[in-house]
Amino acid sequence: MNLFRRNNFLQDRWAPHTGLPVRGTQTGRKHIFIATLIVCALFIVDAFSGGAVRSLARRAGSMVWQFSESIQKSIYESGFFSTRRVLIAQNLALTEQVAQLEGRSAAYRVLQDENANLREILKVAGISGRQNSTSGITAPIISSFRASPYGTVQIGAGKSDAVSPGNLVLSVENFVIGRVETVDEHTSLVKEIFAPSVSTDAVLHGIGVEVLGQGGGNAVADLPRQTSVGIGDPVISAALGSRAIGVVGNVSEDVGGSYKRVHIYLPVNLSILQFVYIVKN
Repeated sequence: MNLFRRNNFLQDRWAPHTGLPVRGTQTGRKHIFIATLIVCALFIVDAFSGGAVRSLARRAGSMVWQFSESIQKSIYESGFFSTRRVLIAQNLALTEQVAQLEGRSAAYRVLQDENANLREILKVAGISGRQNSTSGITAPIISSFRASPYGTVQIGAGKSDAVSPGNLVLSVENFVIGRVETVDEHTSLVKEIFAPSVSTDAVLHGIGVEVLGQGGGNAVADLPRQTSVGIGDPVISAALGSRAIGVVGNVSEDVGGSYKRVHIYLPVNLSILQFVYIVKN
């Protein structure tokens, strides 16, 4: 009982209000007081020494800054970081080289395709010259047949190339694609031979027929029912220099009718044509 009272007395003596030891609080205040005295003393010494303390502090700060800069530079220029920078630069250079090579490869393939088309066109020119003793020129296609609902296409040749209305336009396969309809100085408009409602006289198995265009490289013709005709038979037009204008794609017969309907198509992919051959009159 006396021991308990003694402990309570000691606690009240050391921390009567806040519960904190009075001795610790006094020690902290003492340290703050000493630090304040030191700072004041430094200010006083600096004032009487003409700023010597401040100069010393600046030199010390500058030395610390230079030291930290040198450490940072040493780390940045270390083997790890320099190797990484070199690898990044090499990667960028290789990526650029690959892009350039891919572009050159694509351009080379384009030139290969164009040269192949031009070689085929030259074959057509030779065949046409031997068969008809006529001259012609090769012209690039500027607009697609697919872009026009009227079955027309624009080519890159005109009056300056001696192109005139009525000139025949041939494909690489030597099929008649159409006729030149209108001519400008450097371009011409070609009307597709199988444009909608365009009629062309032709011969199929020795029988004269009227071929009516349906657009999109397709046409139809009616033949007597007893006529023997098969898929793949060529359709020739004497009016176009005895040239082929298409092949038979399908034959349909009307039961009880006297005629059969022959579906004809142009075996040329008009949407990917790049060059045509123009036969001059």
